[in-house]
Amino acid sequence: MFKKIINPLMVAVIAMLPMTVAHASETSSKSKTAASAKTADFDYKLKPKQVSKNVWCFFGALEMPTKENGGNMVNTCYIKTNDSYVLWDTGASYVYAKQAYKAMSKVAGKLPVKAIILSHEHDDHWLGNNYYKETFGTKIVGPESVNKNYKPGDKTRMFQTLSENAIRGTKIIPVDEWHKEVIKFTISGVNFEYVPVGNGHSEEDYFLYMPDNKVILAGDLVMNGRITSNRDGSVIGQLAALERINSKDWTTLVPGHGFIIDKTATDESVQYFTLTKERVQAAMENGVDSTGIVEAVPLEEFKNKGLYEALHGINISRAYQEFDMGL
Repeated sequence: MFKKIINPLMVAVIAMLPMTVAHASETSSKSKTAASAKTADFDYKLKPKQVSKNVWCFFGALEMPTKENGGNMVNTCYIKTNDSYVLWDTGASYVYAKQAYKAMSKVAGKLPVKAIILSHEHDDHWLGNNYYKETFGTKIVGPESVNKNYKPGDKTRMFQTLSENAIRGTKIIPVDEWHKEVIKFTISGVNFEYVPVGNGHSEEDYFLYMPDNKVILAGDLVMNGRITSNRDGSVIGQLAALERINSKDWTTLVPGHGFIIDKTATDESVQYFTLTKERVQAAMENGVDSTGIVEAVPLEEFKNKGLYEALHGINISRAYQEFDMGL
């Protein structure tokens, strides 16, 4: 009697085994798919725009860096030479740089990256460096302040802000070469002039001039469509740098942030810093102190520009400190 009961039970269990195994296999497969989706690199959706005969740039959003944009709020450029690429800034992360190179390879060919030239030390502009160094052994030319102010292992703003799948693989590496004076040089048939302007937007700023096609890559010395961040810059330094930029014979200028690249590209920056200087100094002469300076100098002309609410007050306070204490 017992055998008659147990045998049907065994048959039922054995019959269910393939279904159980299949279900377990399906669950495992779904888990692997989910895990794979979670670890996929952030998709920057990068599309280069040709701005001159041999220059393509990636244009970032007029925003602060966020997890949602992956730090893609900066403009970076590729310059094609006879046998290689020269880069102007490398973006916010290793992942950004890797995807930028892939996008450029589809458009202009798969060439080695011979040199990187940096505009300034803010990390949204150069944390892609190690992708190119590891892949091509690229030489990095930029401000000495990168080496002084950033060390391997530091958790900079991008490390703290971006998601893991955007910042992964990113390492802080040193600049190989820096220059305190203007240098003129040629790389594989393309002529360059790398111009230091001192403390403009940051501790050390540079712009890159390409005389043959009258192009300037300005970094954050020029922004348009949004308010600049002058947290560690200088109003006087910015105005001097802008004057120097506009003294060159150029037809195309790529800002560090913004989309306007024609002969009006510098207009907003010149106006912003000129009005800041004039109105902050006038308010100070009328007895306005540090507690009232932001309210006294609203610069209504820029209220509709990107990031006005986030940055304008900081810029005015900084300008007051510069004129009051020489900071």
